[in-house]
Amino acid sequence: MSKKCPNCGHEIQDGDTFCIHCGYKLAQNQKKEPIKNNDKSGSLKEKRQPKKSMKVLEASSENIHKEQTQGFWKKKSFWGLIVVIAIGVLVIKIHALPKGYSDPTDVIEYCMRRDTTLNMFQNSSLDEEASELFGTDDDDTDRFQLLQNEKTKRYVFRYSFHGESIPSYVIATEVNNGDYALEIVPVKKNHIASISKTDVSESYVDKYFPSKKYVGYSIDDLEDMDVKLDKHIHHVSGNDKTLVFYDESENE
Repeated sequence: MSKKCPNCGHEIQDGDTFCIHCGYKLAQNQKKEPIKNNDKSGSLKEKRQPKKSMKVLEASSENIHKEQTQGFWKKKSFWGLIVVIAIGVLVIKIHALPKGYSDPTDVIEYCMRRDTTLNMFQNSSLDEEASELFGTDDDDTDRFQLLQNEKTKRYVFRYSFHGESIPSYVIATEVNNGDYALEIVPVKKNHIASISKTDVSESYVDKYFPSKKYVGYSIDDLEDMDVKLDKHIHHVSGNDKTLVFYDESENE
């Protein structure tokens, strides 16, 4: 089917760019038909899809890395907390006082086996001398005072001797001038069997052995117990106010 020039009306052929009659430019009046592309893989949307997928992959990878990192630090924090707790428990155990005997009479009998000075009060002749010296009677139940730890409500105190921390029982005897004599006996058998201190002020006792309560015993009470001193307990060193008795059984 022939076409006509829109300007002069003469016939023109398909593919003519200008009208051969009037010179009219035919191309400016023709509408370009959109190019149809049935290849879906070439569409703009599809071409952008790989970029979108890449972003998704990058985001997923970043999330996975983030989760792994968070998981790592959570595990590390958990084990770190466990280590801190373990160290805390160990420190507490190291510094915790042993309970020792709960029965005060058991404490006195143990101390009499380990303390030479305390054990000597079972000698009747010494009892009379002690009564005259300290101005007390043999049946005075406040003669020997087993101190009770104000904090723990038990009979064990921490005593430091020459840099060594020694959990110990403490028995105090009040003398005429208001001062005290102390028998300090390690709770567990130690190379130091006991320490005797004389002329100890009340403020010293309150500072190092804080106690609001005590269990009292008389000289007669000690005699009735009839406890023998452990073997190998010897007085080795000391001065006028402090006598140290050592257990030399480990040297055999």
